[in-house]
Amino acid sequence: MSRSFILFMVIAVIAARASVGGLGGVAQGQTTASTAVVQDNFDDNKMASLWKVFGSSATIKATEANKRLEFITTADANEAVVGYISNKWWIDPNQDFQMKSTLCFDAIGTSSGWVMLGFTPDSDTPVDRHIMFGIGRSKTFKNYWWEGKNDLVTYMDFVGRTVNSVTLYISYDAWNDILYLGDTGYGEENAWQIMENFTSSYWGHVPFYVFLGVTTENLAISSGGAYIDNFALEKGKIGSPYTDPNGPPGDDDPILTDVDATLAIMPSTIGRKTTGDRVTAVITLPKDLTLADWNSADVPTLSPGSIAAGAQAAFTWVDGSVKILASFSKTALLTAVTADGQVELHVVGKLKDGATYAGSCTVTIY
Repeated sequence: MSRSFILFMVIAVIAARASVGGLGGVAQGQTTASTAVVQDNFDDNKMASLWKVFGSSATIKATEANKRLEFITTADANEAVVGYISNKWWIDPNQDFQMKSTLCFDAIGTSSGWVMLGFTPDSDTPVDRHIMFGIGRSKTFKNYWWEGKNDLVTYMDFVGRTVNSVTLYISYDAWNDILYLGDTGYGEENAWQIMENFTSSYWGHVPFYVFLGVTTENLAISSGGAYIDNFALEKGKIGSPYTDPNGPPGDDDPILTDVDATLAIMPSTIGRKTTGDRVTAVITLPKDLTLADWNSADVPTLSPGSIAAGAQAAFTWVDGSVKILASFSKTALLTAVTADGQVELHVVGKLKDGATYAGSCTVTIY
């Protein structure tokens, strides 16, 4: 059943609310004095390693252009959800969090579509379980919209809007297990939707992956018709596989990478009883980086175990890419990884400009 059909069934009930113009006053471009935990203003017009693209529709395109995250669709795109989703980081629902983003929807037509900010426990298939909060249109009815889905159970609501650009806020009170959605700020006093007993009613205390996306019901959207800008997670604790579970107590801050590197570990099969005490990491940087960007004074680390490299060197490969060779103690790695089988390893370091690079790969330990 499409969202437009559901809305048609309830439009008489909410039509009176459509004249207010918003959820209680539209707050556009607001900022706070606090330092964001995670943020992206999309000004560089290229996808940061914070994100990866989700969704399989060939008729919807999510791309950074004009210093924002734009969405372009064709008229045959129907109920596909496509966008950016957090790449190897998530929000910890055991603590309060607050996030916001500016959304614009000015696409014209008689079909339906929405642009949204949300989160999901499923980084690969967010369409099945999610919270989506956004703006768009149901045929000729311009609206705010939220949707909560937990497999076969779906909740949603709409209210009319008169503006095309808004800042939406999602916040969570972990102690009371309450989720708030609003357009003037965080918390109960600014909420349009309040969901009590949130984690117990939905997915429990599992990682929440953030996403920014679009969905349409046969609505063609051209450049500038739907976009997202200035995402910020202003409060919260984030997790990541780059967090070292065997690190010092309290050392649980994940590393969000600026540069997504490619990693290979040699040997890829590591025996506990074999001779030799070294494993070598081959880190390949993106081709837009040169040897001059490498920081020879920085010591990369291998995790699990936060193992500092014993030696490293770098050179330019025949294809123009920069490769960093770093050696690590096999004994330290096997001490950190106590179980045999496949394990994901991560290498993290810093470049001369302070940017963090990181890469991961899977090895077999026996």
